[in-house]
Parts: sequence; structure tokens; C-alpha cells
Amino acid sequence: MTNLYVARHGETEWNKERRLQGWKDAPLTKLGEAQAKSLGERLKKTSLDIAYTSPLGRVRSTAKIALEDISIPLKENERLKEINLGEWDGMRSKDARERDPELYRKALEEPDLFNPPWGENYYDLRERVVEAAKDILSNNRGKNILLVSHGLASKTLISYFEERPVKDLRKPPTIRECSLSLIKFDEDNFKDLKKCEIVLYGDTSHLDDL
Repeated sequence: MTNLYVARHGETEWNKERRLQGWKDAPLTKLGEAQAKSLGERLKKTSLDIAYTSPLGRVRSTAKIALEDISIPLKENERLKEINLGEWDGMRSKDARERDPELYRKALEEPDLFNPPWGENYYDLRERVVEAAKDILSNNRGKNILLVSHGLASKTLISYFEERPVKDLRKPPTIRECSLSLIKFDEDNFKDLKKCEIVLYGDTSHLDDL
């Protein structure tokens, strides 16, 4: 059995300000750091073998805090970055909506039709993160693997394994800060990665005390 754990980074200053982060970055808040510690307490029970993280600072910080007492290799993978929002990166959500109302609407309501003149669309994001996950799974068969990534990147990856079409990508459940998902792959079905079991999907029960 190969177990793929997928976690999102903790709350950042830009999350609080409702800014679109994309490939730009913002530091974790005190709450974000506490979320990462709670995630780490939960991960201690999983017997992890290896972890992969997006290279963006908010994710690396989350991973380092969560894995502080878990001695496993931690590798960065460029393909686990969040969607590249181009000119929207760093903008407040309301400002992006006011500047590009139809494009913003498609991003939320018709993700399959979201095709900005800059950055990435959701199909670009899916291709990137899925190929990263396939390589990681191929190189770590039979292990407990942790991917620490971003909200949309994580949702896009999980949606592939549940065979959710891109047009439904924005429908619930939401991947919240420091949530944990778990996808199990049976060795007999490893050649077809969609034959898997999604055991946890954006679970935040470890954050209840926060």
C-alpha cells in the first residue's frame, strides 16, 4: 500500500488580507504557525517516510514546523507550486474582481473556461501537479508520502484522482489552511492511479482546538 498525504500551508498575512497569492508569497501568521504545529502533531501518528514541498516560503515554513520532530527527508518540487495568477498575483480579491469581472467570474464559477492572457489556467495547473505526483509516487512505492502544497494545487491534484472534471473544480469540499487529505493506492492497481481510495479530503479535525 502506498499512502499519499496532501497538506495545505497554514494561514498567511495575505490570506487575512484576502489577497491572491499565486507565485508570490507572504509569511505565515501566528495562527498559521500554530496550525502547522497541530498538523505536525497529527503527522507523528502516520509513520511518514518522505516529504515533498512547494518551494514557496509559506509552504516551506509550514512543512518545517510540521516536521520539526519527524526526521524524514524533505525535498522541494517546483511543480507543487500554486497556480500562477500572473497579473493577479498579490492583488486583493476585490481589486481583481473589479478590474477583470468576467475573467474573475469564470475563475470561480466556470473554471474550465478560465483562460487568462497571463499565468496559467486550471488545465495547466492540473497537468503540472499531476505529473509531479505521478513521478513522486513512482519513486516511492510502498511508502507513506507527504506533499505540502497550496489550496488550488491540492484541490486540483485530488480532483484528478477522484475523476472530477475541471468544470466542477471549485465545488466543495474546500481545501482549508493546514487541512490534511489522504489517498491510498493498492499495489495491485498501481498502474492505474485512479483506482485509489480517498480516505481523507481536506480534513481539519486536528485544528479544532485552534
